Amino acid sequence: MISSNANMSNPERHNKFIILLGDGMADFPIPTLKNRTPIDTAKTPAMDQIAHSGISGLFNPIPPGLPAGSDVGNLSCFGYDPRETYTGRAPIEAASRHIQLQPNDLAIRCNLVTIAENDTMQSFTADHITSDEGAAIIETLNEQITRYPMRFHTGVGYRHLGILTAETDSLEELDAITCTPPHNIAEQPIQEYLPHGRKSSVLQELMNDSKPILANHPVNHKRIANGQLPATSIWLWGQGRTPSLTSYRELYNLSGSVISAVDIVKGVGTLAELKIIDVPGATGYLDTNYEGKVSAALDSLSESDFTYIHIEAPDETAHEGRADLKVQAIEDFDAKVVQPCLDYLDQHPQTRILVCPDHITSVKSKAHEDGSVPFAMCGRGIEPNGATAYSEAQALASSIDIDPGFELVRHFLTATAITEANLPS
Repeated sequence: MISSNANMSNPERHNKFIILLGDGMADFPIPTLKNRTPIDTAKTPAMDQIAHSGISGLFNPIPPGLPAGSDVGNLSCFGYDPRETYTGRAPIEAASRHIQLQPNDLAIRCNLVTIAENDTMQSFTADHITSDEGAAIIETLNEQITRYPMRFHTGVGYRHLGILTAETDSLEELDAITCTPPHNIAEQPIQEYLPHGRKSSVLQELMNDSKPILANHPVNHKRIANGQLPATSIWLWGQGRTPSLTSYRELYNLSGSVISAVDIVKGVGTLAELKIIDVPGATGYLDTNYEGKVSAALDSLSESDFTYIHIEAPDETAHEGRADLKVQAIEDFDAKVVQPCLDYLDQHPQTRILVCPDHITSVKSKAHEDGSVPFAMCGRGIEPNGATAYSEAQALASSIDIDPGFELVRHFLTATAITEANLPS
């Protein structure tokens, strides 16, 4: 539970706040992009305008010692200190699905993945398996996996959840197992990345139990017939027990909404007691319903103070190692999400907008990376600091590097006026 600086009330209740999160948008220079980053390569007039009319700089959403993932990064980008609030990825996703964990329950993230015959991680998304296909497989797993008291819950696409019930002493050891996110080992041999530590045999046995079930599943037979990769195994990771967050109302005196296709972001919003708005066609990929998400977010501001729009596509395309698709994802984010929010600012000048990623996702490594990432914000009470565009290089030139990163968002939401000089450092 966060206790420090609770009830940091917003000084002007009619202010509106918009956070636009391009998941994994930050990156390193890439040779195929003429040694520029995807952000620097992409055409981003809307984000450039935010940087030019406001403040641009760096912030670090991943505290030392915590994994560079969307769970930790989004906690920071909501303005929570992950060092106080992070207990694992899966319990946040459980909150999104309103799954009440009992004292002896451990939530575990369950991906449907494709492991090649040579034991490499061929696809951490099982070739972007659909939600309907995933639901059918999860139903079968619940019927046929009986070795341990594990109950699977359906999610979106390849992203699912398991709840394992255990004795108290075993729970501590299960929680301490070292697990690797499958999106961090794309096309790599899996053997050294299997769960390890005391009690790791439990997770490995569950993963192994899934393989013959999936090999004989009608969903996979149909996918193979259609030239698609099958889901060959479950992959378990991100385990943890229930976290506790102070509500946005108590912490910032704000009401608000969250719009995302993925459970991890909706879970943080649920724990923060924000309204979760589900948008038809929100897929978490390049084909997501951008217009629907933005429309729902901006409409919600007629009744609340704050909205958080999360776009997953930059992260997904980077995990695929596709610099070209990551550039496309960033350009779509700029044109279809950021620009409409700037148009809203024109009509509602009491608004502030913050655009940022939650972590680096490297096209080269296809994995999340530690390090500071660029932000830009503009709007009411924000004094420009001379940036001309939004990019890693422009942010670095500002000399702003906020660490811990959650302080950026707290300042964005609470400070009456924001200048480069009074930003936290």
